[in-house]
Amino acid sequence: MKCKHSVKLRISLLLLTLAVSFSFLAACSGEGTQNPSRTGSYTISTPAPGTPDTEAQELTYTDITLLSAGDIMYHMTQLNSAYNSDTGTYDFSQNFKYVKNMISAADYAVVNFETTLSNQDEYSAFPNFNSPLSVLDSIKDAGFDMLLFANNHCYDFKKQGFLATLGRFQEYGFEYIGAKTDASEKSYMVKDIKGIKLGLLNYTDTITQPNGQYNTINGITINDGCEELMDIYVRGKEEALYAEVSERIAELKANGAELIILYIHWGDEYKLEPIDGQKTVAQQLCELGVDVIIGSHPHVVEPMEILTSQSDPSHSTICFYSLGNYISNQNRLSFSDLDYDIRPYTENGLMVTLTIRKYSTGDVYVKSIDYTPTWVHRYPDGSGYQYNVVPLPQATSDPASYGLTESDFGVDHAAAALQMTDPVFSAPVLAFNTKMADEIAAFSQAYYDNLKAATAG
Repeated sequence: MKCKHSVKLRISLLLLTLAVSFSFLAACSGEGTQNPSRTGSYTISTPAPGTPDTEAQELTYTDITLLSAGDIMYHMTQLNSAYNSDTGTYDFSQNFKYVKNMISAADYAVVNFETTLSNQDEYSAFPNFNSPLSVLDSIKDAGFDMLLFANNHCYDFKKQGFLATLGRFQEYGFEYIGAKTDASEKSYMVKDIKGIKLGLLNYTDTITQPNGQYNTINGITINDGCEELMDIYVRGKEEALYAEVSERIAELKANGAELIILYIHWGDEYKLEPIDGQKTVAQQLCELGVDVIIGSHPHVVEPMEILTSQSDPSHSTICFYSLGNYISNQNRLSFSDLDYDIRPYTENGLMVTLTIRKYSTGDVYVKSIDYTPTWVHRYPDGSGYQYNVVPLPQATSDPASYGLTESDFGVDHAAAALQMTDPVFSAPVLAFNTKMADEIAAFSQAYYDNLKAATAG
């Protein structure tokens, strides 16, 4: 989905392009290649006789894949289970072994990092998260490229923990958005992925203003100049957010951004549906020109929706309200104060892969959406537990290959998790992909029809 222009407008622009130049990139490979990042050509039908068939006039494209996952959290049970008393070290290397191939296969992979690395020897979890540095080893090994840090736990150890965490990101070579170490830096970016430029932003809504006098995050007063280092907004006072996003979109586009993707930490925890506030903010972000919204914070998966701009019906926005928990110790046994029916949903997450296509005409689409429901398999391992993120469609088809057994309820719980998540997305994703296949086919057909018409005389 190219969310800026209707097909009609794109075709009009295409006619102008054809009148100026017929010089386009040559095809490098075909549609059927297994590499998800590729350059190729797309032809809906063979040009009629008389149409120049030189490679220079062929409609070509480049595809990239962007993978996004939900919340990474480390509770004390996870930390204790990963600790080796003989070596005094922590090992999280098994967490992502069943999804590593999917993450690494993407051209770019993003996940929400909901803890700190405060450089303190004493680690902790809820309500103030501080994790061992080795968690980054497993995340890096899994293939993630960018960490989101605009969330309600980024300030759990105040300025020291906030800055130390960003410093560790830098040491490990992670890119990050939503936070910065100095007011002069940018907390958002244009990311060029094989010639396709994405404008990336990240915000959290978990800021409150008690008595309207000061800002807090996770109940901690923000001071030491840190407020200007975080991309935050006050729930119920979103006008400042809209003004800033509008300015940043203009800047990102001026720097070449072709698609605007905004990651946002919002909503209410443990709600299976987005609250009204999320819907209001999402619609306004759509009006501002955001192309894709990907949410986190509720710790359960929430639905997706395709929003249409009220001011410009040709513009639409893909919105995933929440990708749920990617890995944590939140599970059906850990909540005594949460509704019994909701508890299993905290074990579930969603990996979303967008295939983004750029044509030699300059047109950019979200060509298709692929999603993979995930589940945290927690099972006894020695004196603690092992935690594995498993891709549910694959794991339920071949349980043994993903470490699922009947004895620890892995098979049954994975099957139940798939039924919780997959029906929410199967129909809207299929509808989107079908619509985009039709739109891209019409675009390609129009290209060759207009090429024929422009050269016939």
